[in-house]
Amino acid sequence: MKELVHDIMSIFSPQTINPVLIRADLTQQEIASLQASGVTKVSWATSMEELNDAFVQKALAAGAAGYHITDVEKHKPGHDEQHILSGTASLYFVSLKEAHG
Repeated sequence: MKELVHDIMSIFSPQTINPVLIRADLTQQEIASLQASGVTKVSWATSMEELNDAFVQKALAAGAAGYHITDVEKHKPGHDEQHILSGTASLYFVSLKEAHG
């Protein structure tokens, strides 16, 4: 949960981006080499936790080492009167050139 709060707060304040890491086996060199090289979207979440979980699943499916939420929007209630969240996240991958060079 701490990572989610950090990720959300970083949307609103300019700073160095530290993506949420979803792989535990990364070396310090691999972490230092992370590069944003993909974007993914979710448009159906009903809570921030559900939005975060969806980004984790999408990042894992893409083979990413981490992600950073860059945009979140709240939409009018769906058919069951529950608000819908949509968001965009950058995906971070280990840059093999920097990690092994």
